Amino acid sequence: MGPKKIKMMKVEVNYEEELAASKAALEDNNLEIEALKVKAGNDLKKHAQTVETLKFKMKTALEGKNEEIETLGKKAANDLKNHEKTVQNFELMKDNDTTEINNLKRKLREQVRNKNIVDQLKEKIECPVCFEIPHTGPVPVCRNGHFVCNECKAEACPTCRVNMGSGKSLLAMTVIENIDHRCKFIDCEEFFPVDEIEKHAKVCAHRSVSCPCSKCDVKVGLSKLLAHLNNSDCSYDSQVILKKTSLIEKVSAVKTLTLNASEQRRYVKSAVYRLNTFTFEDISFCIFIEKREWLYHFSLVMFASEEECSKYKIEMAVHEPNVSSEDTEVSFKYCGKPCSIDVDKEFNGLTVDAQGMEQIWSKSTNLAFSVSFSVRKIPTTLLITL
Repeated sequence: MGPKKIKMMKVEVNYEEELAASKAALEDNNLEIEALKVKAGNDLKKHAQTVETLKFKMKTALEGKNEEIETLGKKAANDLKNHEKTVQNFELMKDNDTTEINNLKRKLREQVRNKNIVDQLKEKIECPVCFEIPHTGPVPVCRNGHFVCNECKAEACPTCRVNMGSGKSLLAMTVIENIDHRCKFIDCEEFFPVDEIEKHAKVCAHRSVSCPCSKCDVKVGLSKLLAHLNNSDCSYDSQVILKKTSLIEKVSAVKTLTLNASEQRRYVKSAVYRLNTFTFEDISFCIFIEKREWLYHFSLVMFASEEECSKYKIEMAVHEPNVSSEDTEVSFKYCGKPCSIDVDKEFNGLTVDAQGMEQIWSKSTNLAFSVSFSVRKIPTTLLITL
């Protein structure tokens, strides 16, 4: 076989079209580059603005911190000054306390010394007979200077036996007027100036009172009266504690007792009933019933002073048993204040004659009768006069 013949093809290239396409592409690239330049410029401006904003914020924050640091510095300086003042005040208080303590020690020494002097004076003016210090003068004195109280004074001095005469001691009166006197009642250990001692004695919780039972002549300290009543035949053993009952803006206690009158008591002129005791608002009371000269006396006795009794109001009714005082057909009523234990068995209250009691007993089969009573404290009222 002979060699192959290669046929060459003629390619025609249009350079003008390629050049135009290249120019168009170049222009597009230039436009893109210009757009990128514009964008880069805008980004640079934004970055610069951001930097300026951050610089301003940092400057403002720094200035605020500086102001805060300055404020804290001023506050620390003021706190230091206040602390120094406080330390100075404490030092001054310490000095004052030391001075006050020294003054108190000096006063205490003076009081001890004065007490010793007063005790010695008390011993000198103490009556050698009753061993009491007089509360009033003039104080009798013998020519040798020995004192005796007016109650114990006799013709002869109890200390040296010379004639007492009519001598009076001004010195003793001065001592009496300037010392505190112990309350005269045994169980009381309080002391008072001479111008207050008698006032206290009238309300002392340990003052001597008579047993309210008519057939008992015992005198006992008020603080021991209930113990005496509960341990004797003067009253029933139990003491009733009355509870408060709210009744339209007032607080009161209500109680009813039912008792029997024996045939023997019915036909005698005089008879005594045992007492019934009870407590209301920490104050003790008792019901006193006695028959004298054919009259029956009913009293509510309060174990307190007359002044304290005036603050209370009582209502009492004697009526047939097993019926309330409001529903009974026969009743006798009393309204007033309770009697004070300081009144020596001269108790006021309700009095019912024998005929009245017979009317009550006619409603009973065993000579029974009831005593109803209420106790209330009178509210304190402020009176204004225009």
